[in-house]
Amino acid sequence: MKFTLKALAVVAVSAMVSSCATISNPVTATTNPLGSKCGVAKSTVYLGLWSSKGEENGIDKAAKEAGITKISHVDSYTKSYCLGLVIEQITKVYGE
Repeated sequence: MKFTLKALAVVAVSAMVSSCATISNPVTATTNPLGSKCGVAKSTVYLGLWSSKGEENGIDKAAKEAGITKISHVDSYTKSYCLGLVIEQITKVYGE
């Protein structure tokens, strides 16, 4: 009985640690030429209930971080860790 519980615990922990996914979505594109700058903004959500404080993953924040005034295109990424218990949302802004 103890061996079965230990084996199930090992399988559960292995599944949680190894289960991660990344989803990439293009958000928007403009007619502006591709620039040399890239701004990144991230936020992390835990258990789907709360996010890390003070973090914002908006287009405006990512553009300001890199000093972008003319946006070329925007990509959005969602990374899921530990069976979706931790989700990282990333916004990348490209431009000049």
